[in-house]
Amino acid sequence: MYKNTLRALDTYASVNPFTWVYGLGRSLIALGTLITLVLSSPTILFDEQLFGKMSLDSSLENFNIYFLFGFANLSYAYALSIVVLLLVISGVFPRYTGILHWIVTYSFFQSGSIVEGGDQIGSILTMLLIPVTLLDGRKNHWVNTPQASPNYYANFIGRGMLALIALQMAVLYFHAGIEKMYKLEEWKNGTAVYYFFNDPLFGYPAWMHGILAPALTNGYVVTALTWGTMAFEVVLFGSLFMASQKRKQLIWLALGFHLGIALVFGLVSFFCAMAGGLILYMIPVETKIPVLRRRKTGISQLATPYEFAQRSAVLEPATA
Repeated sequence: MYKNTLRALDTYASVNPFTWVYGLGRSLIALGTLITLVLSSPTILFDEQLFGKMSLDSSLENFNIYFLFGFANLSYAYALSIVVLLLVISGVFPRYTGILHWIVTYSFFQSGSIVEGGDQIGSILTMLLIPVTLLDGRKNHWVNTPQASPNYYANFIGRGMLALIALQMAVLYFHAGIEKMYKLEEWKNGTAVYYFFNDPLFGYPAWMHGILAPALTNGYVVTALTWGTMAFEVVLFGSLFMASQKRKQLIWLALGFHLGIALVFGLVSFFCAMAGGLILYMIPVETKIPVLRRRKTGISQLATPYEFAQRSAVLEPATA
């Protein structure tokens, strides 16, 4: 049993977690925050009367860049946040941008007057990603650099933190699905979607009226959407126990689910945060980057950019 345990741990730690997969996840989280900052001015996102009075933990206020600059100089903190988020999306030097990314997402969530669930999720996931980014020695997180020999300690910690993120996402969906069943009577009787969709403040946009208005007057459709939402969220929790390939296939339905929420309620930044979390949760780290097939080189299977370049170099003389 002891040898089998060590062998299993060695196998687990031999897989390189520092790939494009976690890079895509953190880039999407950064994109969500960037969209919020770029499309909304500081005067909208921050209220002078509430500024500095909404912090949940005073011991962390020294890390909050918005508090450090002060309300009068919000534009500087704003610009700095945008630069950091652009660097994260570009993928450069994840070892250094990882902790900066968390500082930006945490700072905005703690000091902003208008925040939503995506901002909270982003601040949590970027914090959990800090150990992964600190151990990532690549110059860019979009480049899959093969390990000459497995770095067992770094791989184990990196995969362990990504597993913790997967657990966080699973618990999030479990809580979202189960809580609805006992918190509001409208979810239990199957009418909640009708009221949310028709809410005058954050309901569906006018251009969807022709599609949704007839559907929302049908009791079967409303009940299916209401109970289906809870059931699907529980299924997303259950995917934690699925085989990695099965979980990978489910991600398309999950992304479609959140895209629908974004279209109906306008929660675009929330979609980006959840999409990033879903990628970290559901896509195996060893998944290769899908690339276009090149008939000239004879490459007919998916390959990483590194493998693609290597094969092209070998086959090029023969095709010249």
